[in-house]
Amino acid sequence: MTVEGGTNIMKPSKRSQIIASLIVNLPLLSCGLSFSWITVSNLDLNTDKGSWIVTALSIGACLGPILSALLLDRIGRKWFLYATTFPFIASWILIYIGKKWVEFFVARFIAGISIGAIYTMVPVYLGELTEPRIRGAAGTLMALFLNIGYILMFGLGTRLNEKMMALISLAPCVAFLLMAPWVPESPYYYLKKKKEKFAILALVWLRRKKDNEDEIKEMNEFIKAEEQGSIKELYTVPTHRKALLLVLLLLAGQQLSGYIAIQAYAITLLQDMHVNISTNLVLLIMGGIALVMSLVPALIVDRIGRKPLFLMSSYSTTLCLLTIGVYFLMIKIGMKIQSYSIIPLVAVLAYLVCASIGLTVIPAVIISEIFPIGLKSWATMFANVYGSLLGLIVAQVYHLISQAWGNHVLFLLFAIIELVISILATIFMPETARKSFMDIQKILGKDNNVAQKADAEKCDK
Repeated sequence: MTVEGGTNIMKPSKRSQIIASLIVNLPLLSCGLSFSWITVSNLDLNTDKGSWIVTALSIGACLGPILSALLLDRIGRKWFLYATTFPFIASWILIYIGKKWVEFFVARFIAGISIGAIYTMVPVYLGELTEPRIRGAAGTLMALFLNIGYILMFGLGTRLNEKMMALISLAPCVAFLLMAPWVPESPYYYLKKKKEKFAILALVWLRRKKDNEDEIKEMNEFIKAEEQGSIKELYTVPTHRKALLLVLLLLAGQQLSGYIAIQAYAITLLQDMHVNISTNLVLLIMGGIALVMSLVPALIVDRIGRKPLFLMSSYSTTLCLLTIGVYFLMIKIGMKIQSYSIIPLVAVLAYLVCASIGLTVIPAVIISEIFPIGLKSWATMFANVYGSLLGLIVAQVYHLISQAWGNHVLFLLFAIIELVISILATIFMPETARKSFMDIQKILGKDNNVAQKADAEKCDK
C-alpha cells in the first residue's frame, strides 16, 4: 500500500482470495478423512450391518443440504460453515469410544450431515468470494483437499490403530476453528442484509483494492433482480429448470460412475481381482493419484473450460469401467486370466485419474456459478440431496449386485450409464468459464428475469 496525494492506493491482487479459498476448503479435509475411514477400518463390510455403516454417510448427507438451505441466509455462509465442524468432532469422538456397529453407524451419520452441508454451501461461498477469473480454480480446491484427506487416512490409517487415527482426524477440525474467523463473510450476503459498508470492506480485503464500486453495483443489481427467488422458480422458470437439469445430469455422472463405492470397497475389489500386490500399497497409490490429479483441474479449468474437462473425464471413465467389467466377465465365463490382474488394476488407477480431472470437481464448480443468487441456496440444497441419495443408492446397489450377480454386471452397468450421461452432456452442457453470474444467466436463456431486468435497466440508462 502506498500513499499518493493523501489517498491510499492498494494494488489489486488475488492473494487474499486464494487465502480465503484455502481456508474455506479446509473442511473438505475432514470430509476426505470421513469418506476413507471405512476403507481402512477393521469392520466386515460384506455383511448387512457393514453395508449400512458404509451408507450411513450418504444418509446423513441427505439432511445436510436441507439445513444449509434453511440456515445459509439466516446466519451467513461463514458461521454456518464454522458450525459444520462440530458434528465432525462428535463423530471422531464416537469412533474413538465406539465398540458396537450402531455407534459406528451414528458416528458416520452425523459426519454425513456435515458433509452434505459442506458440499452445498462451500461452492456457494467460494463463488461469492472470488472473481470469475479464479472462481473455477477455487472450486476445484474442494477435490484437492478431499483427496488430501484420503491419502492421510490411507497412509496413516493402515499403520495406526483406529483410536489413534480418530484423534489425529480431529486436527483439521481444530485448524479450521482457529483460522475461519479471519475469513470475511460473503459480500453478497452482506448486501442481501442491507449492510453495504460491510460488503465494501469485505471486497477491499478480498480484491486488495479500494475502488470496487462497479462490482458492488453489479452485485446489487443481481440481488435486486432475484430478491423474490423461491424454490418454485427452479421448475417454473425455463432457464432455472434448464440449469437444474444440467446440474442433476452432472451429479448423476459423478455418482453413478461408482466413485464413492469403489473407494469404500477398494480392498474387497482388489481381492476379487486377485491382485498380488500389498493392498496398503495400492491404497496409497490410489490416494496419491487422486491427490496429484486433483491439482490439474485447478490449473486448467479456467483456461480450457468446464465442459471439455467434464467430457474428457466422463468418456475416459466409461472406458475404464468397461475394461474392469470385461475382465470380471471373462472370469465369470471360466477364462483363466487371473495372471493378467494387472490390467484391471491399471484400469482402476486410470479410473481415479480420469474421475479426478472432471467428474469429482466440475459439478461443484457449475453449482457455484450457474444459479442466480436468489435461488442458489434452494438449488444447491435440491442438487446435493439428490447427489447424496444417488450416493446412498450406489453404495447399497454395489454390495447387493456384487453379491447377487457378480462384479461384471456391476461395472458394465456403471459403464453403460456413464456413456449415456457423457453423450447427453456433450449435447446440452454450456461453457461457463470466465463469465460473470449475469453472463451465465444470459447464456442459459433470455427468458429469465435476471437477464430481462438487467437489460431493461441498461436500456433505461
